[in-house]
Amino acid sequence: TCHGEDGKGTKRGRELKSPNLADPEWQGKRKDEEILSTIMNGKNKMPRWSDKLKPEEIQALARYVRKLAPKKRS
Repeated sequence: TCHGEDGKGTKRGRELKSPNLADPEWQGKRKDEEILSTIMNGKNKMPRWSDKLKPEEIQALARYVRKLAPKKRS
């Protein structure tokens, strides 16, 4: 509800200052472990999801976040 399907942020997300997960700069500054930790434990206003999602769902969500980055042109 905050980041939207494309990761760029919904109106609610922008109000809460959620990061644009599709931003190449944001993606480049985050390690996979940090993304997993944030999904599991929450961060700032983002709630934790470890009590709502199974470990394999959290892993899949982290992979999805990585796929939101724009493709680099060759």
